[in-house]
Amino acid sequence: MSDGEQNGATWGSRLVGGIQVVGGGLEIALGVGGIVLPEPATTVGGVILVAHGADTVVAGFRTLWYGEVQHSYTQQLGTATARGLGASPQTARGIGTAVDIAAGVGPGLAVGVSRRLAIAGAEGATERVAVAYLHRSALQMGHNAVGVTAGGKTAWVHFAGTSPGRVVPLFGGPGNGYLLTELAVTTQQATRASTALQTLRAGSPQTWGFFGPNCTTVATRVLQDAGVVVPAWSRTPYLLHLGVNYGAEITVVAGAAATTSPVLLAPQGAPRPVIVAPRR
Repeated sequence: MSDGEQNGATWGSRLVGGIQVVGGGLEIALGVGGIVLPEPATTVGGVILVAHGADTVVAGFRTLWYGEVQHSYTQQLGTATARGLGASPQTARGIGTAVDIAAGVGPGLAVGVSRRLAIAGAEGATERVAVAYLHRSALQMGHNAVGVTAGGKTAWVHFAGTSPGRVVPLFGGPGNGYLLTELAVTTQQATRASTALQTLRAGSPQTWGFFGPNCTTVATRVLQDAGVVVPAWSRTPYLLHLGVNYGAEITVVAGAAATTSPVLLAPQGAPRPVIVAPRR
């Protein structure tokens, strides 16, 4: 093999190693989400995912280190077992690969199905925290408002103004054009979120800042007091919107899932669909 071919193979192998590391990390995150959910099936699947994810991450680092694709120990064990049962080397390698794929895909599907069932079963939740996102033009910052439903009543607030600005009620809730994401919480969590709303409203006027205070930091504060783990990168209205819908901290690690497709609010006064997450 020429030096160019060898270097190409090495870089190709390292690309595979990087994919193994990232993929294994995602498996670990999903596995943690399965473990924290109450269903026994997801707990077992979560443990398998974490173990297989760690195995894949190790294989990825080994690939990066040696410059040659390294198989996971799961695949090696499957191959060795098949060889011990009399399979040919080629067939054994195929069985090992199938075992490796099944160890990652099977539990992941089980966790995903269980989470969907949990989300569907939470639609009757009476306590919620909600984030509303308003998209503006490409040259303008979007906007967040945050609401808490507790004891049958919903209160919304947002950070209004710039210099000075302050947290004020959003009477009537978000209007047309907002995208709404709601998360079901416990009564205790809703109480803490309501207390945070009151504390923020009682605060003195402040100058708006990109890193805070602003509408996003206000919404984040309420979510955190409600026990929702907000992704650290959710620093703008749009990023917070993405974070509460797709962030691994919420959809996986924290055990509370927002929707994967947020709902455009209906006109005020019309029935408004909501999507909620499983109670924790």
